[in-house]
Amino acid sequence: MLDGSDGSLIWLAFLALAIVSLSVIQLQIGRSRHLQKDCRQMQTDVQTLQSRLRDRENSLDQMQRAYNQLLKWKERSFELEAELKTVKQKQDYLSAQRLQFLEDSLASGARKPPAQFLATFSPASHYSFEDRLRKMLDGAEFEIVIVSPWIKRHTWNRIRGPLPKFVRKGGKLKVFMRGCESDYRLGMSDDLHEEVASLGGEITLVAHLHAKIYLVDRREAIVGSANLTKGGIDDNYEAGLWICDPAAIKEICSFIDGLQHSESTRTNR
Repeated sequence: MLDGSDGSLIWLAFLALAIVSLSVIQLQIGRSRHLQKDCRQMQTDVQTLQSRLRDRENSLDQMQRAYNQLLKWKERSFELEAELKTVKQKQDYLSAQRLQFLEDSLASGARKPPAQFLATFSPASHYSFEDRLRKMLDGAEFEIVIVSPWIKRHTWNRIRGPLPKFVRKGGKLKVFMRGCESDYRLGMSDDLHEEVASLGGEITLVAHLHAKIYLVDRREAIVGSANLTKGGIDDNYEAGLWICDPAAIKEICSFIDGLQHSESTRTNR
C-alpha cells in the first residue's frame, strides 16, 4: 500500500507530466501556426514569382515578335535595295534622270551659271578643282565617270570617301586611264584595278588617253588639265571648267561613249 506522501508524489509527477505535455502541445501548436503562416507567405511569394514569370514570358514573346518583324523588314530592305540597284542600271531610269536634269536646268537657267572656272591655286572666294570634285561626288546619284590618264593611289584615296555609299545605293562607277606598265614603273601612275573592283566599278584602259574629265550623273562635269595625282591636285598650276550646260554635257557624254568603244580600249570589271 502506498502511504499518503507517496500518493502525493505520484500525483505531483502526473501533474508535472501533464504540464510538460501541455507545454509541448502548445509549443507544437505555435510552431504549426508559424509553419502555416510561413506556408501562406511562401504560397504568396510563389504566386508573385509566377506572375512575374508570366510577365517576363509575355515580354520575351513581344521581343521575339518584334525581332522577327525586324528580320522581315531587314530582308525586305535588302530586296528593295537590290531592286533599286537593278532599276538604276536600266536605260529608262538613266533617261528619266537625264530628263529631270534637263527640266531642272531649264527652270534654273537664269539663276545658275552654265560654267565655272576652276584652278588648283584658287582664291578663297572660288572653288578649287578638288573642292568642286568632292562636291560633285558627294551629290552623285547613279553614275560617276572619271577620265584621268594618270591616277596615283594616294590621291585616289583622298577623293574616294563618298564612293562606297554611292555604290551601295546602286550607283555605277566607271574609270578611264592609260594603264601602261611603263607609267607604273616610272611612278607616274598606279594600278587601281583592285581598288575600282572592290567598289564594283569598271576600269577601262585607253592607250593614248590624255583627256581629263570628271562626269557625274550625266548632268555636270569638270573638263580640265588636272590628273588625279599629287601634281594635278597640289603641286602644278592646273585649270579647268565646271560645266552643267545640257548641250555641252551631251557632247561630253558622246566623247566618253566613244572612248568606251575605241579600238585601243580594254575594259576590266
